[in-house]
Amino acid sequence: MGIFRRSSAAPALALDPAAALADRLRAIAAHEAPEDALQPALQAILEATGAQAGALCLFDVRYGLLRLAAEVGISDEGCRALRSIRQDDARGWALPLQCLRDHRPYLIDAASGAHHVPPLVEAGAALRSVACVPLCAGETPLGSLVLVARAPRALSEHDVEQLAGPLDEVVRMIETARRPRAGAAAPAREPSGVVAEPAGACDEVAPGAPEPASLAAKLAARSEEADRLRAALEAAGVERARLAGELEHARRAADRAELLTTSLAAAERETAELAAALERGESGGHERLQEAVEQARAAEAARAAAEAELASARTALADAEARSVALEAEGRRARAEIERLELAERDGRAERERMEKELAETRARFDELAAHGNAVEGEIGVLRETVAALRSELRTLTAERDRLLGAPGAPQAETERGPLAAEVEAEDAPAAAELAPIESPPAPAAPPRPAEPPPSAARPRAHGARRLVVVLDVDPVWEGAVIDGTEVTVVKPGSDVFAQFVGVTPTRLVVNLAAPGALAAMGALRAAGVSGRFWGCLASPASDKALPLGMIEPATRPLDPDAVLLVLGGYAPRGTRIVTAGADGDTLMSLRHALTRQGLSVSMAWDAKQAVDLFEAVRPEVVVLDLELPPRHGYELVVRLAGASPVPSAVLVYGEGDDTGAGFTAALRAAPRNGLVPRDRLLANVLGHSEVPPEARSQKVYALPQRR
Repeated sequence: MGIFRRSSAAPALALDPAAALADRLRAIAAHEAPEDALQPALQAILEATGAQAGALCLFDVRYGLLRLAAEVGISDEGCRALRSIRQDDARGWALPLQCLRDHRPYLIDAASGAHHVPPLVEAGAALRSVACVPLCAGETPLGSLVLVARAPRALSEHDVEQLAGPLDEVVRMIETARRPRAGAAAPAREPSGVVAEPAGACDEVAPGAPEPASLAAKLAARSEEADRLRAALEAAGVERARLAGELEHARRAADRAELLTTSLAAAERETAELAAALERGESGGHERLQEAVEQARAAEAARAAAEAELASARTALADAEARSVALEAEGRRARAEIERLELAERDGRAERERMEKELAETRARFDELAAHGNAVEGEIGVLRETVAALRSELRTLTAERDRLLGAPGAPQAETERGPLAAEVEAEDAPAAAELAPIESPPAPAAPPRPAEPPPSAARPRAHGARRLVVVLDVDPVWEGAVIDGTEVTVVKPGSDVFAQFVGVTPTRLVVNLAAPGALAAMGALRAAGVSGRFWGCLASPASDKALPLGMIEPATRPLDPDAVLLVLGGYAPRGTRIVTAGADGDTLMSLRHALTRQGLSVSMAWDAKQAVDLFEAVRPEVVVLDLELPPRHGYELVVRLAGASPVPSAVLVYGEGDDTGAGFTAALRAAPRNGLVPRDRLLANVLGHSEVPPEARSQKVYALPQRR
């Protein structure tokens, strides 16, 4: 017996249950936002079918991934099994994806134990049957519906068949939720607008300036348009000359018609005179009359032909005048367009010349800086060699002095060396690890020195330094920051970034997201098990200041909600306000479900404008932001978050091929200058913030006075 059943007491004309469910789903779609309609729609389906639990999963065709978007009554373990389903994933439950791939529903008798079914409901509930129903728009797969019935309920094939009509409304809900929102950019990715520039000169070219090649193409197109208009104007001139000839021909025909009319009038007068003479009985009148009649007839025929030719000439004249007026108007428009294009071409050439001049100045400045850098490096090399030679000579003199004093005086010699020599050696110790000394004459044997780390590796904490700050960046200027009791070292992002952290436990990890490969290096460190917090910033090699961003976490596409939950475990206790922003509706809905299930307050934004409105209204503590939010507004939103108080923690979602360094560099150029702080102050502020999770922080307890 199906669950969709009609009561025996119901009247014969009662509404069909499937039609009633379809009407209810249409009402939900009309009153709910598209992204909020799936949860009540699932609840309505469960109430209509009598199933005790169910889930709606959305299919992402780009990654072949089925994501959990809404559920009712599913257990925590069941949610984990449905949250991300991939094909050939041994850890997942493949049946919802299998039914979608085969375009057919599957009904499982869970009580028989013949099929593997994860614990979709809480322990102690006896599963009776599970149905997996595909949701498709024609041949396009959209998602899967999972229905769970517990004993004594059972789902039948008839129940699944009766869902076919109502599920069309669910398909329309999914398509509406996936449709681009108003204000959202087209799916096609737009050019970044970032011009590749030499290192060290990134502040010289205005952001978003068009490339010279693009400008040249625009100028060529405008020149072609001007040539086309000139050719059209010349053709109009030829046509006008032809029409002028036709007009002159029509005027001559009109003149001839007037002459014929005059001749006809004279013939008529002569005919009248002959008729009068005939009446008077003049001799020869009959012959003359006959001749006059013939002449009159000929004149009448000529007059008729002249009138027809005149009418034709007048029509041709009117057409010619109309076409001439139209050609004159077209000519005026063409001349105006040519003048506009010529003016735009001059402006474009001037802009191109200005850009070429700025580019030449930038290149000259870069060459100057490079030459200066080479000269400085040469001077540093000479100084290092000089220092090494002086140290070698000092060691030689010390050894010679000890040899001359002899063994009995050795203690005295050590006493004489005392604090001065010890201080010199202590000062030389850090530099000795960086400078290769020149080979000196044989001296007393010394203990073997440990192997030197690679130049870009994080150095162990220096003697006397209580804290070590590691900065992921390509700019070594950070190491010049002066903070009491703190050593700062720079590690370059790269494929071997984890190897540079072996044996090093930094107090803080700071990342310049504008450095090439910085975000990917953060992901590699997380994958290798590095658990320290990342403090983000944006800095340009041309400036001694940086923009602080707060705590940052990396995440790659396709976004895994379980991975985000694991990351946010140390940031977001229950009740934390979170804003998610991105253009991928399936991902945001799946992530919202996972976060709200953990007791977090989640708001979703589909574009940059909506995200800014939510930032001001919600004041989030955590932001999950897809940097692909078009058109490149994701990077601009990160800069905007830096001005919030307090600055929220951010999970930045990126793709493997994204040039995040260039995106953040472009956003930094447009950032307000008042948000930048000196680099040493930024590091000191980072050291002053606690990394202890919110739930582990000590709570202040106050003793209240007793009431009497």
